[in-house]
Amino acid sequence: MGIFTNDKKGCPICGNPTPRLFPTKVEGLPLCKECAAKINMEQSMLKNLTINELWDHLDYRKANSETFGTFTDNETHGMGNYVLHMDTDKRLFYIADGSPSNPALFKFEELVSFNLMEDGRTVIQCNKDSYSEGTSSIENYKLPPLKPFVKPSAMVNKPAAASTDKQPGRTSMAASSSNTQTAEEKPKAPDKPVDSLKLNVTLNNPYWKSKVYNVSLRSLETEDDIRPWVNDYKNTFAAAVDTCEAMAGIMGVKTGKQMMNAIKEKAEAILAVQEAEAAAKEAEAAAQAAETAAKIAKAADDNAAIEMLRKWKELLDMGAITQEEFEAKKKEIIG
Repeated sequence: MGIFTNDKKGCPICGNPTPRLFPTKVEGLPLCKECAAKINMEQSMLKNLTINELWDHLDYRKANSETFGTFTDNETHGMGNYVLHMDTDKRLFYIADGSPSNPALFKFEELVSFNLMEDGRTVIQCNKDSYSEGTSSIENYKLPPLKPFVKPSAMVNKPAAASTDKQPGRTSMAASSSNTQTAEEKPKAPDKPVDSLKLNVTLNNPYWKSKVYNVSLRSLETEDDIRPWVNDYKNTFAAAVDTCEAMAGIMGVKTGKQMMNAIKEKAEAILAVQEAEAAAKEAEAAAQAAETAAKIAKAADDNAAIEMLRKWKELLDMGAITQEEFEAKKKEIIG
C-alpha cells in the first residue's frame, strides 16, 4: 500500500489506487490521477457531476482527442502567452497556453460572446449583434523622463588615515567610520502601467459556459525597465485586438475596422469599374478619331487624284499627250 495512495478505495472508473491527499471526487468517490487528468470542464460543473455523467464526459473527451488529431491549424492569432488556433474548414477553434495534448475544442457556433478587459475595464466587447472597441490606457500613459547620461569617472581609493591614538583598547572614531560599510537599500520596484489584461469568453458548450484567459505581463524591476515594458505591452495589446477581430469573424460579426476595410474595398472596386469604363470610352473616342482622320485623309487623297486627272485631261485635250499616255496615267492615279 502506497503512502500517498489509497488502495482500498479504487477509482470508480478504472479501479486504480487513488491519492490519499486532495483527490478529485465525483459523487464523493475519489478518482485516480490518470482519470482526473482527463477531465476538462468548469469547476462548478464538476461539483454536481455524477459517475454516469463522468463516463459521458470521458467519451466526449476521447472524441475530442480524435478530432484534435485531424485539426488543421490554418489560422492562428497570438495574444501574449495565449494563441487562438482555428480550423476554418471544420469550423473549430481553441485558445491555449503552450502546446496542450488534448485542448478543449469548440465549434464556431458555440462562441456566444467575449470581452477584453484591461485592469477591470472593458476595452472590447462582442456579441452576436455588435462589436465595440475602445482604446488602451497605455496610450495616455506618461513615460518617465530619460535620465541624463553621466560619463563615468575614474575612482581613486584613498587609504584610510592611520589612527594617532596609541592607547591600548581604544579604537579611533575615524578608522571605525571608514571601515564600516553601510548596506544600500534595494530600490522599490515601480508599479506596472497596466496590471492585468484578460479575455473573458462565453460559450454554449456542454462543459464550458465561460473561460477566462489571463495574459501574462512581465514584472518591473527598475524605472529603466518601464520604456521597454510599455513597448512590449503595446505589441501584446495590438495582438489581443487582432485576436478579438478574428474571434468576431468566427461569430460572423463585422468589426469597425473590418467594416471600414469592406467600405474601402467596395469603393476601390467601384473606382476600378469607373476607371475601366473611362478607359473604354477613351479607346472608343480614339478609334473614332482615327477613323475620321482616315476618312479625311482618304478624301484628301481622292481630291488630289481628281485634281491630277483633271490636269492630265487638260493636257490630253490640248493635244500635249496621246490617249494612250492619258489612260496609262489614269490607271496609275486611280490604281
